[in-house]
Amino acid sequence: MMTLWIVIAAMLLMAAVILLWPIACYKQGQENAPVLSQKQQNVSIFQERLAELENEQTQGNLDKSTFQQLKTELEKTLLGDVQFEEQPIQKAPKNVSIQNWLVMGVITGIFVLACLATYNSLGASDKYQQFLTLADAPLSEEHVAETKAPDFAMAVKALKVKLAENPEDIEKWFLLANSYAAMGDFRQAGEVYNKVAGILGEDKLGYAAAKAAYAQMMFPVAGEKMVPVVQQAINEALRVDPEEPTALILQGLNAYQEQAYPEAIAAWEKAKIKAGEAQVRKFLDPAIAEARREMGAITPPVMQQEKSDQKIAETITKTASIKVNLDISPALRAKVSPQERIFVFAKAGMPMPLAAERLQVKDLPITLVLDDTKAAMPTAKISSAEFVDITARVALSGSPRASKGDLYATAKHVAVQKGVEITLLIDKVVD
Repeated sequence: MMTLWIVIAAMLLMAAVILLWPIACYKQGQENAPVLSQKQQNVSIFQERLAELENEQTQGNLDKSTFQQLKTELEKTLLGDVQFEEQPIQKAPKNVSIQNWLVMGVITGIFVLACLATYNSLGASDKYQQFLTLADAPLSEEHVAETKAPDFAMAVKALKVKLAENPEDIEKWFLLANSYAAMGDFRQAGEVYNKVAGILGEDKLGYAAAKAAYAQMMFPVAGEKMVPVVQQAINEALRVDPEEPTALILQGLNAYQEQAYPEAIAAWEKAKIKAGEAQVRKFLDPAIAEARREMGAITPPVMQQEKSDQKIAETITKTASIKVNLDISPALRAKVSPQERIFVFAKAGMPMPLAAERLQVKDLPITLVLDDTKAAMPTAKISSAEFVDITARVALSGSPRASKGDLYATAKHVAVQKGVEITLLIDKVVD
């Protein structure tokens, strides 16, 4: 940041020099300009004319008497011209006008202030570092705890200070909620989203999205169950915006879990209206296809295509597996109870794991396989991803969410395909 300000100061200084340089040059030029008078000009004209007459005489065009007569008349003319008081034709001013300096100084000042104001408005956004942090950071809890947690903690602290100064800044409330979600603190994120909805009110744009995000955060907090608080938030979001995609996805998920496949399909089809392209391709279309297969309501013209899709899906499922050789370091094993829980899961950028396994410290060492049979949800399987991050965590608190003191190991960007085998040694501690 210091380098940026030095560059800005240098550029503004150059701009000021460019604006003021013409006045300085004009003053210097005027001081060095020769001062001419009428007398000097007349003498110069006399000398030039006399030289012409002498040249004419030398060439024989004038005889001596004519030359003398013309010379006498020229001398009389010169005498008549120079007998008057000398009047300067050009005189350099002693100083450039103070008014000129004042005008250019004001223009330079306005230029500098305008540049600074423009930068402050468009370039010096205090959200830029927060944006980079949120954009670059994956949502996996263990990665946040390992590398990004301090950054998010600082971002949360800074956002709270800003919001204390301006509690009506909706953008910063959303950034705060996103920061909590990226840290894996879904309860805090949900509370902030709910607060945003309260600040906005039902008549403001963004209310439905905030309510839907609140429902989305509270869903994993409730153990991925459609508890009343989640359902109420979904209903409030859809009452204001019947096409709110996040609320419709959750509504469809609830219907799917209750085996109400037509209702699930209807909700997910409606969610596609406003959902993003990636969300439609990676979740909604596969979820709708699976709900149709479960329902068995496949029309004859579509049957052959669905069978083909099902074969492809089965092939992908058979080849989408990762073998994990898991153990814990002897030093850490001695510090924990054999009954402590271990959560092993694979994620691909979303809070919901694509495959998960639960065991205890006493089970180590162990070799396990993560595939579609270990999916936490039927619509979110490991076969839907090309690469995943795999984490094994000894949860001393007993919660799947990372807590200070938990022991863990992680492997990043693991290819999802048959035959892939990795080794994880739990040897790190969450700070």
